Amino acid sequence: MELLGTLPIITLNNGIYEAKISPRTGGMLLSLKKNGVEVLHCPGSQEELQEAVTSYGYPLLFPPNRIEDGRFTAAGKTYQFPLNEPARNNSLHGFLHKREWMVDAYSDTSCSLLFVGDEDTAFFEYFPCYFVIYREYELTEEGLKETTRIINDGEEPMPLGLGFHTAFRVDEDTKVLVSVGQRVETTERMLPSGVVRDLNEAEIPFRTTGMDPMAFPMDDLYTVKELEIDGKPFHGAIIETREAVATYKVDEFFRHWVMWNSKQKGGFMCIEPQNWRINAPNLVETLGEAAGMDMLEAGEEVSVTTFLSVENK
Repeated sequence: MELLGTLPIITLNNGIYEAKISPRTGGMLLSLKKNGVEVLHCPGSQEELQEAVTSYGYPLLFPPNRIEDGRFTAAGKTYQFPLNEPARNNSLHGFLHKREWMVDAYSDTSCSLLFVGDEDTAFFEYFPCYFVIYREYELTEEGLKETTRIINDGEEPMPLGLGFHTAFRVDEDTKVLVSVGQRVETTERMLPSGVVRDLNEAEIPFRTTGMDPMAFPMDDLYTVKELEIDGKPFHGAIIETREAVATYKVDEFFRHWVMWNSKQKGGFMCIEPQNWRINAPNLVETLGEAAGMDMLEAGEEVSVTTFLSVENK
């Protein structure tokens, strides 16, 4: 293994693509290069990564985004998460993106990492569920396949909220095409207001010619509506920079997108697929299935995939 500071880093390489993964930081992908060209926003040091984990690479959010007052009830059980966004009185991004994951197996071109949630987990008092999550990475000639497998190892249903805070490098000429549908308006607390509207003139390029990722400050929530690319349905994003075109395909499990460009600073944009709408557990009563709230039954397993490929210019 290589090191980033004192952090061990797994490197995968198949002669075309190179990927770097951090077991100690959420089992996250830090870097993906094709023929030496980087497409993700990478930390330059361990300190940079630890100060802003969700600004780099490919963090897993479990559950994703914000929950109002950190509190909700699901399947008869009430959960109270820590309020780690105190200015808005929300919980934010769940429990796994900064924690150490175990290395299950790895080779030159693949690796499997896992996290076990049980009574010995530091956050068990907030999320008293028994589960196992695997993050599996595989390099092929076409790109990087990432598979996330979640197993409910307990005897009760478990809330299932999952997302990725995927951070892409951008430059002045970057265009981003994404399978967004409608804008879900949010309040000052960054929670859904109840208003869902069609894309406005400034947002339409997301689905047509490609959006300038720095066109305006973005921290916005959208529904999914697949695109048609080369006559085929496409659910994902295409990020074109001066050096490369990155294609990010995501599973139909993900029914919402968040777009965040860090107030147009930093030279990156986060394109974030997530299964449920922000604050979904508290929206089920009013929105029903549109909230995207998923539950994983006792003993049940779900597996979702994403795929990231690159064409060099």
